[in-house]
Amino acid sequence: MKKLLLMVIAVTVFASCSLATMEVRSKGVMLEDDTVIHYLEAGQGPTLILIHGIGGSSASWRDVIPSLSKAYRVIALDLPGYGKSDRPRVDYSVEYYATVLKHTIDAVGGDRVALVGNSLGGWIAAVTALNHPQSVSHLILVDSAGLKGDPPPSVNLDPATQKEFEVLLQAFYHDTTRLTTEFVDNEWKYRKSVRRTIQETMKSLNTKSPSLDGRLRGIKAPTLVIWGKQDKLIPVEVAGRFAKGIPTSTVTIIDNAGHMPHIEQPKAFYRSVKKFVKSW
Repeated sequence: MKKLLLMVIAVTVFASCSLATMEVRSKGVMLEDDTVIHYLEAGQGPTLILIHGIGGSSASWRDVIPSLSKAYRVIALDLPGYGKSDRPRVDYSVEYYATVLKHTIDAVGGDRVALVGNSLGGWIAAVTALNHPQSVSHLILVDSAGLKGDPPPSVNLDPATQKEFEVLLQAFYHDTTRLTTEFVDNEWKYRKSVRRTIQETMKSLNTKSPSLDGRLRGIKAPTLVIWGKQDKLIPVEVAGRFAKGIPTSTVTIIDNAGHMPHIEQPKAFYRSVKKFVKSW
């Protein structure tokens, strides 16, 4: 068996909400199949692993890393196929990502970690908690995907043009004033670079991804369900379905936020996590 190899790639610095600076280290870990996973790391204490959604990257957590790292050791992943991580030719299914996440936990997380997943990242985190309960101390589902029975999104999740992509961004955010021309241009450039990954994941969702319906009661870790009240992609009512299915769960609804409350309301998001995840 190959040893897991930890490689420091670079170092960046984020400014926290105070005047102090917070060092955010850019690192990588090589898994047994030689896939390199890039991640951002900051802080000390109990380990929180942050998992982005489809089409995203570790950068989606940049607004909450400084505050979270005051109390935790924070690790924000680039899932394979995204960001600075390798892009192997695989199916990019939920189960594949859950396996990758478990290997990453073994490599960098210690004995037990708290998992924080947004959208598809929540689905991946939940499957990991089901498959490897001994490794997950807490589970935080942020506007999570994974349940059936809801109307499909009214927007194209795999836009072929920048105009279609702008419509998708409008659905992601409650406050659409952030969608400046520069922001949209940069996001579209990245989105095009990861389109094959997105397409493979969407294909797998129709064929092999395990729905969480009927499985939620198997989640043993204390679970916090966080939802943006104005989520246009997965309506806030779905938060109640998750909470009803997971016996150990509580719900926090964040106002003035859409599908990614950690971006639109980072202070409220931090307070929710800090109240829920304590030392273990």
